[in-house]
Amino acid sequence: MFDGETNFQYNERPISDILAEQAPAPPKFSTHNDFTVYVMGPYTAFNAEVAYDDADTLRTPFQNDPLFDPDKHITNDSKGDMEQALRDFCTNLRENLNCRAFIATDIDIPTHEQAEKQNEIRSDDEPAVEGMDPLAQSVAFAAHSDAVIFLFTRGGLTTGVSAETGGILGECHLRRGNPALTHKPGQRVGLYLDESFSSATIDELPKGYDIQYDSFSTKSDLHEKVRNWFDSLDRQTRDRDLPAFIPGETYSSETDS
Repeated sequence: MFDGETNFQYNERPISDILAEQAPAPPKFSTHNDFTVYVMGPYTAFNAEVAYDDADTLRTPFQNDPLFDPDKHITNDSKGDMEQALRDFCTNLRENLNCRAFIATDIDIPTHEQAEKQNEIRSDDEPAVEGMDPLAQSVAFAAHSDAVIFLFTRGGLTTGVSAETGGILGECHLRRGNPALTHKPGQRVGLYLDESFSSATIDELPKGYDIQYDSFSTKSDLHEKVRNWFDSLDRQTRDRDLPAFIPGETYSSETDS
């Protein structure tokens, strides 16, 4: 849980410093638009050919989805690449909303499994590579970002991101009535659901957690709603590590930095 300092580190370096170096910048970057946005969503698209033996008779094994393009977001082995769809979404945010939108894999921090593989091939004079589990990375990225976006659409496999969503919201002390002394303002955490997406757990997160919630029907609809949300947030040049966090005596939903 947060201790008020939010001093998340990797390899003895503050996560805030790593994000400042590695989070992709907008085309016209300056200290005035150093607004970091962590985007989370499924990295893999549902593929009917994996689930059904006769799916090869379908026109496409992928579901119709507002973000995923089956003609574009495909890996070399013909798997649905939702990760690339998220990257394209972030690129659009950077270019049109002038922010530093990124996904977890944009940041060069290996998982424990990846670190183990790297250590197997490193030379004896190279230092051992440290790993950091995906949820710990996501909590740290969310803590040190000015805004966090969770995306759920009909075409993605959401098991992993669903688990991380709950973990992050809990670590941020965003459950309604949480008396924690520090928290991330719920106005800086946005949950966006494709209108055709259905999950009882995800649908009801706003009932239990103090976060922003909206639905969308198309990619352009999503971008417009995100633009309106960003316009309501106060963007200021950082003068401390984490202006998006507010210490207080009791739980609060204020957003001022």
